Amino acid sequence: MTFRYKGTAYIFSFGFFAVLALYLALDRNGAGIPVLLAAAVHEAGHILLIANAGETVPAIRFAAFGIRMEKRGMAGYLQEALIYAAGPLANLVTGAAAYLFLGPNLFSFASLGLLIFNLLPVGRLDGGQLLRLLLCRWAPAHAARGMMAVGLAVLAPLFAVSLALLQNGNPSLLLAVVYLALCLPGG
Repeated sequence: MTFRYKGTAYIFSFGFFAVLALYLALDRNGAGIPVLLAAAVHEAGHILLIANAGETVPAIRFAAFGIRMEKRGMAGYLQEALIYAAGPLANLVTGAAAYLFLGPNLFSFASLGLLIFNLLPVGRLDGGQLLRLLLCRWAPAHAARGMMAVGLAVLAPLFAVSLALLQNGNPSLLLAVVYLALCLPGG
């Protein structure tokens, strides 16, 4: 399904709706809506900085395992870094504000979780893209190898923790680690 709004195509795959429906159906503690709201705030942070940098977003793709924005324009390293940092920063600001004004709540915890997860220096995550920018700026010949090494160093302990969680019946971290491993350069 595709629709356009203000020059941006919003493209939703069947997989996106299938995963969303499954996620909401399995939501036992009511965190589904706050997590989705925190994800929307995260993406809005990126979009605001993209617009501020004078770039455009011709398409946003909603797929089973994430949201990808296509952007047009030529941002320098600093602008690119700010764009990638804007999503986690939006989670920090809104999550902290929700915590300060409402006390402990699912939205503030979801925002913190997305902040930490997206700053992991792995693959397509914001932290991985920040690492890519840094390596391309200072060691371009070694950028892909450096991203692979750092990604594996981060994912190895997460994989061990995911196996422990799997024994308790929670496969979510294992699925995330496998997905992130597949997204590593050369993965």
